[in-house]
Amino acid sequence: MKKHLLICLLLAGAAFVSRAQVREETVDLEKEFFSLPQEVTPEYLDSTSIKSVKPNDYWMVGVYGGASFQYGNFNPHRSVRWVVQYPVYGFSLIRHFTMFGIFPNMALELGAQMNYEGYEFKRNKETGYIPTESGAYKMMMTVPEAFMLSHFHIDMGDHFKLLAKVGLYGGYRTSITRIPDEPYAQSSTFLEYEHAFRDYDKRVSYGVKGGLGFGLVFDPFEIHVNVHVKWGWNSFWQPDYYSPYYYRFGYPLDGGINIGLYYQLTPRHGHSRAELRKMARRIVESENR
Repeated sequence: MKKHLLICLLLAGAAFVSRAQVREETVDLEKEFFSLPQEVTPEYLDSTSIKSVKPNDYWMVGVYGGASFQYGNFNPHRSVRWVVQYPVYGFSLIRHFTMFGIFPNMALELGAQMNYEGYEFKRNKETGYIPTESGAYKMMMTVPEAFMLSHFHIDMGDHFKLLAKVGLYGGYRTSITRIPDEPYAQSSTFLEYEHAFRDYDKRVSYGVKGGLGFGLVFDPFEIHVNVHVKWGWNSFWQPDYYSPYYYRFGYPLDGGINIGLYYQLTPRHGHSRAELRKMARRIVESENR
């Protein structure tokens, strides 16, 4: 008798646990929707607390344009000035995500752009001397680039966010223009390479870039304004082209500013229609069990 009673109790407990699990799943799903009691009173409204909702893990795509500011870092040292080149234009795909399921302020950006690299040496005001590199005091190159950046964003209200980015880039120097100092202007050797790369010029460009910015959010569109600094890790030319015993370096060290328009491919908050239909189907199925 005791044995049969124990079996009945175990079966009843298992049924209760199973029913509780089904009900728990139903309640969790229903929490995704906002519901009101049959009678809405002022007391109910005063006692209701509305919690802020964190952003979804959403996708975004956009285009941008701006300008690039070339500077450069050289050995032996040369005094350089900022050179502005434009337009810089490109596109990127951004994936927002929650890192480790805890930090909802992260994103990954993949994109490509048309950019520039180069430099311009300063003339010495006292002596009138201007440094040159292979007869040119100024050089500009067009560089198509691809990049991958990690984002950190802080949402301040529904329509404003702060942005920070850092990551890697790579590109290929496709064209070059050299501006000669007067003594080299008519040199046949210089004119041969005025718009051509020399054997010792490096064509591949790569390095690290990072920056800060802000975004204006008007779902499903976002306007981003960013400033960045780019530090190249590959010299403009072979370091030993002049002498195997004395190395000469020239690295890109550039800045830039751009403004972009982005479109949210998936909702920033809430659910898409497809997600709502899927959730409703799950609720109906759980109620019919």
